[in-house]
Amino acid sequence: MKQVRSFCAFVFAIIALISSLMLSAQAVDPAVLQQRLYSQFRLTTTTSDRSDIVTPGDVVVIHRPGLLMYSVASPMPPANTYKNGKISQGWGGFGKDMLITMAAPGGATATDYPHRQFVPEEKCWVKGVQVQKDGVLFQLYSDPYDGLRYYANLKIPFPNKKEMPPVDAVMQTVAEVLTVVRQDDQGDQGGQQAQGGQYDAFAGQYLLEQVGLSLHLLPDGSCTTRVPGGTPSPCHFVVDGDWLVVKVKIGNMDVPLFPTNLKIQGDKLYMGGIELVRQGGTPAQDPASAAVLPTPQPTVPMPDIPPPPSPPDIAPPPPPADTPPPTISLGQTMDQVTVGFGQPLRVAKLGAMVIFYYKDMKVTFTNGKVSNVE
Repeated sequence: MKQVRSFCAFVFAIIALISSLMLSAQAVDPAVLQQRLYSQFRLTTTTSDRSDIVTPGDVVVIHRPGLLMYSVASPMPPANTYKNGKISQGWGGFGKDMLITMAAPGGATATDYPHRQFVPEEKCWVKGVQVQKDGVLFQLYSDPYDGLRYYANLKIPFPNKKEMPPVDAVMQTVAEVLTVVRQDDQGDQGGQQAQGGQYDAFAGQYLLEQVGLSLHLLPDGSCTTRVPGGTPSPCHFVVDGDWLVVKVKIGNMDVPLFPTNLKIQGDKLYMGGIELVRQGGTPAQDPASAAVLPTPQPTVPMPDIPPPPSPPDIAPPPPPADTPPPTISLGQTMDQVTVGFGQPLRVAKLGAMVIFYYKDMKVTFTNGKVSNVE
């Protein structure tokens, strides 16, 4: 009997150990999932007013119907939720609309801002992605449609709100709704990224003379950077439209090296409006051996030179003829109205009707033409 008890105790200990190991294997660190999402979706950066893209990221295709976006003029994006194979707004969307109405200026409501329902296989950008305790939240941003950009939040909740599923399971659910478009299939929307492989035009040695920072770019996309008195540090760079982004590898993540991207203007690079002086072409050697540039020497002050004599006074040109004030009439298009009166303070869309709100005037368009002026 004693041997039976010992054997049972041993079996229970083994079962407890296996159960403990299984629970440990199932535990998911949110930081691991966040890193996986960052590696899967390269984020897009927009201007502070959300009117345009500063740094384009990956283009994604929407696979499920029901995604609702509001104009970026809305103080907050609408809320969408993916559940049971469908995207809907539900009670969360209703609550978000109440918050938008409360934050809208001039007594506007959420319905006053233009809406757009996106259909499967349409594309957009990912502006942000965040792991929350009960799901993953995506911030989506669209290209212009009839001159308007749209944005929205999309929540993909976990099946059990009290337990985070394995990373692969979450990524599989995300792929049901959003997937990154292949680089060669992004069309106009991802056109800015297509320049990413054109490194030859930027290969060479650059110097930011004000601080003595040197940067050496190679045609294969690798680079090195060095500050005065320091050792060369390896890096790599990508080209996004008019911007050159220098990054370093930290673990599995690519992290920008400088606090601001380098602006491309012709064959020149600028950091914060200061030009990086190009030192020459690309020598056929590895980055480490060519990265050490001379530390800039202090400039010798030039002797004072008297200014040239002032040119003779020239009579100012005659004043322009009076420009008649802009007018508005029935039948004008939206473009004709905005040329004369500028962009409206607010736009409301009601079916076939669009209303432009100005400071002292309200213009109603029906089927794109002026039908009433108040």
